[in-house]
Amino acid sequence: MNADEYNYDTWTMGGENFESFATEAPKVTSRAPSFPVEELSTGKTVHMKQLWQKGITIIEFGSFT
Repeated sequence: MNADEYNYDTWTMGGENFESFATEAPKVTSRAPSFPVEELSTGKTVHMKQLWQKGITIIEFGSFT
């Protein structure tokens, strides 16, 4: 994904379903599932549990900019 695909001037309700994310997302302090992510420093796919083994991991699921 490049910056043009990620960023947009306006957001309109469509294919993204933020309402279900708000009701179905893990709650604060709940244990998150391990899932594959791209490690930005290397570009390789790793599993979250690999990052948790290294220490505290912060996940950003969206952007409010």
